[in-house]
Amino acid sequence: MRGRISKAEMPVRNAVTLLAFGDVNLGRMVGQKIINGEVDFPFQKISFSRDSADIVFANLESQLSDQHGVTQDPIHNLIFTGPPRGAESLVKFGFTLVSTANNHAFDYGKRALLETLGYLDDENIGHVGTVRSVETLYEPLMFEKKGIRFAFFAVTDLMNFKHGWHGYVATTDTGKLFPAIRQAAESVDVVILSVHGGDEYSDRPAKRLTAFEEQSVIQGVTIVLGHHPHVPYGVEHFGNGYIFHSLGNFVFYQPQLYWTQLSFAAKITLTKNGGTTMVSSVECIPLQAGYQPSILSDSIAAVKLKSRLQLLSNIPITLTTRGIIN
Repeated sequence: MRGRISKAEMPVRNAVTLLAFGDVNLGRMVGQKIINGEVDFPFQKISFSRDSADIVFANLESQLSDQHGVTQDPIHNLIFTGPPRGAESLVKFGFTLVSTANNHAFDYGKRALLETLGYLDDENIGHVGTVRSVETLYEPLMFEKKGIRFAFFAVTDLMNFKHGWHGYVATTDTGKLFPAIRQAAESVDVVILSVHGGDEYSDRPAKRLTAFEEQSVIQGVTIVLGHHPHVPYGVEHFGNGYIFHSLGNFVFYQPQLYWTQLSFAAKITLTKNGGTTMVSSVECIPLQAGYQPSILSDSIAAVKLKSRLQLLSNIPITLTTRGIIN
């Protein structure tokens, strides 16, 4: 007869929940609201139970800098910045980590980039994808939650400017990125990669980005979080990883197209049992994107969103609003 396993001998099971949101732009009109004292403005219509997530992530699609009240270039409307107190807005919502690697990372130059990192540091918000020194450009943000060790990378495939940003913004340079991923994978349980790229508003993920993301999984990435198309795509289970090709918009007002107004947050549970860590569940939180995002309450739109996500996925899509409050 087999003997009983004592509690001391039983494998330890830990679980960490990641909430991953899409693009957050704290510039333009949202930035003006924050400057005028409405720090809570972007997230007034949505919140979440703090015990429902251990890591809360988004792509910060704007710098945070003091431009003497300006939050958008008067000539080029695609150049914008959030104000310094945008970092306060992020932390009050509950963000613990953001990617700063995107095409807007250098909109107001190096000084604004360094200000952005400083304001995020002041609020203890983790950031990855842009750096103060070229020597650390492809170093991941490494941390541990509930006994699960993480390495977080962020890169962009495009920039708004041709010059000045090299050495400060991490890109999809496989010669530099992939060796760093392989090295990190040897010492952590989970490698996460935020990828900013693809074709804006396209109905399907760009093939060149899909190939890059799949190669990233082969190198050791567990979860790929995609941004930039501004529309939601599906979830691909590839090899040992999960690829979210585009989470769409979150705090981003683009009313000109249907799918720029609907998006989702990924709720991903990672479980460590003994020495093995795996993605144990994937759920999608349906969202109405805009200046003030909210839970998608239109049932017909939610059905359309689920159908779109399922069409572009190779795993069953489950919509949930558990832990999220309008």
